[in-house]
Amino acid sequence: MGADAQQARGRFSRFLGVFGVIVLVLFIIAVVVGVFALVVRGRQARRGAAPGALHLTGPDPSARISDIGTYRLRVYGKVGKELSLTYADVQALPAVQTDAPLACVVGWEDHAVWRGARIRDVIAAAQPTPEAEFLVFHDDRDFSASLSMDYVESGTPLLAYEVDGKPLPREHGWPLRVVAPDKWGYKWVKWVTGIELQGRGYEGTYESEGFSLDGDLSGPKLESGKHGK
Repeated sequence: MGADAQQARGRFSRFLGVFGVIVLVLFIIAVVVGVFALVVRGRQARRGAAPGALHLTGPDPSARISDIGTYRLRVYGKVGKELSLTYADVQALPAVQTDAPLACVVGWEDHAVWRGARIRDVIAAAQPTPEAEFLVFHDDRDFSASLSMDYVESGTPLLAYEVDGKPLPREHGWPLRVVAPDKWGYKWVKWVTGIELQGRGYEGTYESEGFSLDGDLSGPKLESGKHGK
């Protein structure tokens, strides 16, 4: 009986040892996940919500655009004439609308009817030079994304100022947002304050983190996916 009891105690001690290791591993995993979540939330707080997100409520606390009377949309870069457009200037251009769905890379999709001016019409008076191959859209903070000139010249993308028949609210990108049919949501830049024409590809906020440079819905989400990595 003494030997049996000693063996039982040995088995129990080994069990406690294994159990302790498992608990320690789970604790470390929980700490790592918690730290990662804090980092992600911190980055989102600095940037605002993910591009294209339609689920925000209330005004953005980091908003820099507050008065539509003083708002200006700057068009600059590889242009013959730099522009500083008012909100009324954009509204005066021929208006078109689209019901293209907005698809976010994290998996959700929203549907709305967008109305605004074709981006190619917005930049036309700036006289883009032949070297202008990409348009970089800047928001009122530090977010950016690009679209190719070929895509813009197709007449597909818009600078929207209405959604579902109503003026664009702040959470949807007031006063102007990019509407880029067939592109992932991070190309639908909100709160646009500047359009910069460049002669090369541009890695914006999401693209610099590995997301597709062209942002085509029909292609891979990640740039590495194009190269079979």
